[in-house]
Amino acid sequence: MQLFGIIATLTCVLLMSSGCTEQNKPSTEETFQTILEKAAILESVYYEIDTTFIIDGIIPQIKTMKIWQKTSYLKEEVNVTSVSTNSTTGNITTTLTVIKRPEGFYRYDNVSQTYQLDSQLIIPQPSISDMIQNLLNNQTITIIGTENISGKPTTIIQYHPNQGGNSTTVTIWIWNEKGIPLKEQYVSNSEGTSVTIDSIYSNHSFADIPDSTFSVE
Repeated sequence: MQLFGIIATLTCVLLMSSGCTEQNKPSTEETFQTILEKAAILESVYYEIDTTFIIDGIIPQIKTMKIWQKTSYLKEEVNVTSVSTNSTTGNITTTLTVIKRPEGFYRYDNVSQTYQLDSQLIIPQPSISDMIQNLLNNQTITIIGTENISGKPTTIIQYHPNQGGNSTTVTIWIWNEKGIPLKEQYVSNSEGTSVTIDSIYSNHSFADIPDSTFSVE
């Protein structure tokens, strides 16, 4: 349980850190800002994220996500696999489905097999628009290079969140054509513990998503 608590805390820090440090704009900000603004105007997008957590060289958790986003709507299906080192117990996978609508957040209840309005729910992954807005408002971003990922040109950015003296580096590969992440890496070293969180974004679709996808009936 303590390990899961550490993972949850690190995940929240990673998602929230992009707007937390003082500004230090790169000289190529206008070009990079133009790239990011392409994502800000996306009306409909589907994508998947595969995330691997590594703590001191051990993989305790793997997370896969399917995400549908359309203007003010968001749906996320999350599968988290806790990797066991005990061959007797084996791995354990938990599933979470959430929907964000204008009136609030809904969590799918597996027992009643219905969506329940949950005012305390925190969305597992921020929407692309929220992520991009955090980067646009940012921070000590440095552009460190370019790279093709599966034939897609990307701009690589890096920053160091302010986390009370911890040594932390976040690197994001931004797809030049669409302004959205294709890859992300979080590396932290604190009190002798090394944590790496690797995320790969894939299977993008920009076709219009049916409204029924976000139904909670």
